[in-house]
Amino acid sequence: MVQENRFIEELQRQFAVTKPVITGIGDDGAVIAATGQATVVVTDLLLDGTHFSLDQTDPALIGRKAIAVNLSDLAAMTALPTAAFVSLALPRNLPEGMTHQHLLQRLYQGIGQLSDCWGFTVAGGDTNLWDGKLGVNVCLLGCPLSDRIPLRSGGLPGDRLLVSGSLGGSLNSGRHLSFEPRLELSKWLSEHADVHAMMDISDGLATDLPRLLQASQCGARVGIAQIPIHTDVCQARSEWDRQRAALCDGEDFELLLAVSGSDAERLLSAELPCPLTEIGELTAGHDLLFVHRDGTLITEPLQGWQHDLPSVQ
Repeated sequence: MVQENRFIEELQRQFAVTKPVITGIGDDGAVIAATGQATVVVTDLLLDGTHFSLDQTDPALIGRKAIAVNLSDLAAMTALPTAAFVSLALPRNLPEGMTHQHLLQRLYQGIGQLSDCWGFTVAGGDTNLWDGKLGVNVCLLGCPLSDRIPLRSGGLPGDRLLVSGSLGGSLNSGRHLSFEPRLELSKWLSEHADVHAMMDISDGLATDLPRLLQASQCGARVGIAQIPIHTDVCQARSEWDRQRAALCDGEDFELLLAVSGSDAERLLSAELPCPLTEIGELTAGHDLLFVHRDGTLITEPLQGWQHDLPSVQ
């Protein structure tokens, strides 16, 4: 195990203090300059065996993903990152041939790729050794790009539903480790559109869309044939199997947004950092209807990616 003090010094050199951070790694807490503006706080915990496999994955990709999933949350809140806090639970027993020094160096190289790209620093965190598997928790602070943050609760009946990119096949292809968070698109939307509601698609459209509907107290009608299917989904599968993959696979980290009809028409014809596709509309009431190309309703239960959490008694 790398001596903690020396390792902290290495991180201080790698992640220099940048505004709005005044004091970063090395003290009991970080100090961030107060600007009078709201701060968005997001956090995600990634676990070996659930979100990645340490014995099959370059730790740099694990570190990158730990940051990227949080950047995706910030994108959904139209905020840009300012500071990250990284906490690690390191396993005592590592895959054959791997050392703790190598693991830490590669993890932080992956983290550094995105912190360099988006101009924020790692301002603190914690590292511990234990008998379990690798766990990586990131808390990321962000600065809103406008006074109005598009929450999940802002959708209105009649709003059109749009998704960025394409969906499905992320886990099997490994794209979940290397995806690009939609921050550029989020920034563009904050400047050019009135987005009523937005969220990122992490657990699959079939699971995440109902969360937006519940928050907005709306229903929705979604055309299955309109959902953009990623090329990572095998072309040899049946049309319905490919559509179901786009709905349920999860780990896509695309944006789902609700906008007025006029904004939708404008966005669909605009030159964007990432293409948007209309998949349906919000409706009055609480029913979520998935509709086939011929107009028939899908009746089978659809469920996205599951974290296998224990049931609450």
